[in-house]
Amino acid sequence: MKFKTPLDVRLACRANELEGFASRALPGYLCVNVAFLDIDYADDFEAFCRANPKPCPLIAKMEPGQTDCPEYARALDIRTDLGSYDIVRDGEVTELRQDIVDLFDDRTVTFLIGSSVSFDGLLTEKGYPAAFGPTIQLTSLPCETVGPFSGNMAVTIRSFDPAMIDDVWEFTSHFPGCHGAPIGRNNADELGIEELNVNMDGHPFEVPEGTDRLYWACGITPRIVAEQARLPFMISYTPGHAMITDIPTESLYQA
Repeated sequence: MKFKTPLDVRLACRANELEGFASRALPGYLCVNVAFLDIDYADDFEAFCRANPKPCPLIAKMEPGQTDCPEYARALDIRTDLGSYDIVRDGEVTELRQDIVDLFDDRTVTFLIGSSVSFDGLLTEKGYPAAFGPTIQLTSLPCETVGPFSGNMAVTIRSFDPAMIDDVWEFTSHFPGCHGAPIGRNNADELGIEELNVNMDGHPFEVPEGTDRLYWACGITPRIVAEQARLPFMISYTPGHAMITDIPTESLYQA
């Protein structure tokens, strides 16, 4: 299925007709990871994101009970327009849903957090396609603690031809809302990645020989941290199912 606009992708999610991931359905647009918290935890969660902008670039904090966000996505219903939602109780994912209409109320605060998948399409257009990735790994790098929220940073790994590395690094540095520049090159030991070729879910992967690994801070970090806080209840996007917005990624370029 080919899509003309991000709204078309979101409507396909709403109708449960999207195959694959929204972030790959129409490249070139800002994609956001989404977290839904009770109002009692919202201020601390916002402060955590502000204190850790590299893994948690906060795009928007919506008002309690707000389901639309016209500044970023027209005709949005945040309760239905993600491909998949994780229901998290006491730090454990207990259910996957295709909509959260019956779980969303006037105490629900929604956070939109930038994702590096937003610039994957741009990298390919610029002539810097990744040879591998993205996939997510866990590190031992601690985030700054705020209230009940503490934990280590996750990273997104991609690999590239060594001749492209400097250009990829420089180009992505201009997109802080999508995590900006990488935090390392071929430095898994320094980041505290325990298993070089195993992702966050325990699945092995293979990086093409002769390519270099780049690691970006990853927007799944705040979701992991919220799980570790063992909140009684929260909702998150299912990893991989970032929401596509109407904002062209290139418009976020900062000189």
